[in-house]
Amino acid sequence: MLMSAQTRHTNARKNRFISLLLQAGLLVYLKPAHALDSGPLEVGVVYYANGPDFIAIAKEVAPQSGRHNYSARVKGAHATLRLPAGRPQEFRVCGVDPSRYKLFTFKSEGNSRAVTIAKINVWIGGAKSTLSQSEVPVTIQPSDGDCFTITPKEVLKEGEYGFSPAGAEDAFMFGVGEVKQIK
Repeated sequence: MLMSAQTRHTNARKNRFISLLLQAGLLVYLKPAHALDSGPLEVGVVYYANGPDFIAIAKEVAPQSGRHNYSARVKGAHATLRLPAGRPQEFRVCGVDPSRYKLFTFKSEGNSRAVTIAKINVWIGGAKSTLSQSEVPVTIQPSDGDCFTITPKEVLKEGEYGFSPAGAEDAFMFGVGEVKQIK
């Protein structure tokens, strides 16, 4: 059976259209998934923005102790995760009250990183809280779903940092800039 030129042209257009739809579907299926595209982010975990992706920051135990300086301490002089210096940083947390997550500056002390919570004066029998001096001011904005974007109000200087939820002995630790080797 012979087809008319118009029928062949119409069939060719339909085939091209179907081919384009299939290609578009394949591209969507094969495109690299962003963390947000791959499903919900884990509740209570702090993520940092790495381009369009959000990468989880490992949680470390930060036990509190001390006699004269009550502090939270994390093992290792420097965080393994290093973020670039001189650029604004963006973080994300989902499924929790973001105002519970405070960003603190930690100081390297020997083979650990510490943040002082309170200074205790045994002579006058009291403690003076100093934790607020280490807190980094942030802005919190609602984001996708039940997530919130946390952004430091100023570009973070080189050093050691950690997010810690209020009342927890955990910290999501990271460093900014290169680790300086002392010679």
